[in-house]
Amino acid sequence: MARNSLTMMDDKAICALDVRLDYFEVQTRSGRGRGRLPVVMVKQVESLNDDYRRYLGLASHEGSAALVGGGLARMRSGSSLAGIADEQRRDLLTTLVAEAVDRAAQTADAVVSPFLTATDLPAYVDAVPSASVREQGVWCTLEIGEVADVADFLQRLPGRRRRQWTRDIRAAEALKLEHDVVPLSDEIVAEAAAGIANVSQRNDISESTDIVTWRINNFRRRPGKHFFVRTWWQGSVVAHIMCRTLDDAIDAHTLGITDTPDLDHRAVYHFASMLGPLRVAIDHGLRRLELGIGHEAAKLCRGCTGEDIYFADLLPAG
Repeated sequence: MARNSLTMMDDKAICALDVRLDYFEVQTRSGRGRGRLPVVMVKQVESLNDDYRRYLGLASHEGSAALVGGGLARMRSGSSLAGIADEQRRDLLTTLVAEAVDRAAQTADAVVSPFLTATDLPAYVDAVPSASVREQGVWCTLEIGEVADVADFLQRLPGRRRRQWTRDIRAAEALKLEHDVVPLSDEIVAEAAAGIANVSQRNDISESTDIVTWRINNFRRRPGKHFFVRTWWQGSVVAHIMCRTLDDAIDAHTLGITDTPDLDHRAVYHFASMLGPLRVAIDHGLRRLELGIGHEAAKLCRGCTGEDIYFADLLPAG
């Protein structure tokens, strides 16, 4: 399934689960080409907590806001364009964006696109030349390909990136870190929630275990097969990362690390967030590991490709 289609499915699912949100799509056709573009409506920006508003680029906004292209669920915009050549894609998307902005402006106090991909950005600027654009982050993807095992994967990397993974593996072996895969059962969710809240607080996001549990339970109802990859140290679980598989890819996101004395958090972070999911992906014959936004330096130096993500203020509040 294309990344854009998955983004749209995720946004539609999350809006159905949250009364603060609405979802609609605009559609158009051009010859054999057809397109759909999602819009997520936040009814009252003030209903979101301050940290989330800041992360979405809406800290200074009040009232309602429309997110053209969506992206609320995955922190990545989406669209569905079919039946057109690559050189016609931009024009069709521009038409969709212009229509979406016009429709959203009828009810929203502000119209933004908080997680625009570099590929889509030109069409948005074509549709709204007055848009204010700034960098938002880097979306990281590790292309695995068809490999037999981790050693085979490493042999295909340039020397510097291979050495980085080798250091991770040696650090994990020295600490005797291990991983396992478990479903998102109520018991495991309760086990993971404290560590996820702990990592959120380390990143200056105030999040209680109750909110974490609510987020995970909502995530279960989104497309794909969901599970945790857990990290074990000295007979105890010290980290969880929530994952899902869909088609030939695995998403790894929402990391939790427990507050454990004498724990080498750096080594555990690299193992829990990247090496563990990589091993699971290869074991299941998956070709791509999506690592999303955040901590891009650690991901890029291990061979991830990076796609710039942008925030566009399409219709400023007021």
